[in-house]
Amino acid sequence: MIRGQQIASQLHGRFNPSSDYEEDVCIYVIATTPSVEPQCAYHDVMDCGMGRLRRIHKMRGPIISLSVEHRSAMRECFPGRSVFLIPQHHCNFKRERRPVDRPVRTVGVIGGDSAVQWPHYAMKKMMSDIGLEWRFSPYGRWRRTVRFYQELDIQVSFRPTHARGIVRHMNPLKLSNAGSYGIPTVAYPEPAYIAEWNDECLWASTISELVAQVKRLKETPSLYADISGRAVAKAEGYHIENIAQLYEQLPQ
Repeated sequence: MIRGQQIASQLHGRFNPSSDYEEDVCIYVIATTPSVEPQCAYHDVMDCGMGRLRRIHKMRGPIISLSVEHRSAMRECFPGRSVFLIPQHHCNFKRERRPVDRPVRTVGVIGGDSAVQWPHYAMKKMMSDIGLEWRFSPYGRWRRTVRFYQELDIQVSFRPTHARGIVRHMNPLKLSNAGSYGIPTVAYPEPAYIAEWNDECLWASTISELVAQVKRLKETPSLYADISGRAVAKAEGYHIENIAQLYEQLPQ
């Protein structure tokens, strides 16, 4: 949805055309190109396993990566191929903002089972102990994601045990999603995170540090406002209008 349907709509392009595309700029999101690859074909390799990457070795088109860390990995995997960086755009198309006068009451994350690598019952208890309600939602369609962030006050992202091969394919979408609403994030310093974000969020290398940082945000309005403002400014670069310009700048 993000790299295919939403970007195609923003660029007024065609999504999954079955004919008359050979002379167009074609971007294949995870998908394999036809047996005769179009003259101007790009391969967006987000969320690809090694089997898919091996197939891309047989194709000739340039690569599109989705984070600074991912770009480095793709350059190592495809030496001699052109690799372009186009981050994922965040979900906040309307540039909505969390009300600044709303009390800090909720903390959580949206994603798969590994979005927080700590038992959820334990997260709920630890956050309750500092006066916050734990929120978690699995991945869903765009509207569910937007509704989740509209009700969130602090985001956490704690994923210290991903395998190195997966880590290099990750990106800071969680940071830009929350940051676009002015929601601060406390995160484990993943390579993809620290390559693009710095003082726009707070970092925690252990679960006790994470709880302490969340508590600081809840109890220190000036810190909350500072991180919130920095995150909004940073996330603007990931708005779909700005990301679409990167697609328009691809060589044709």
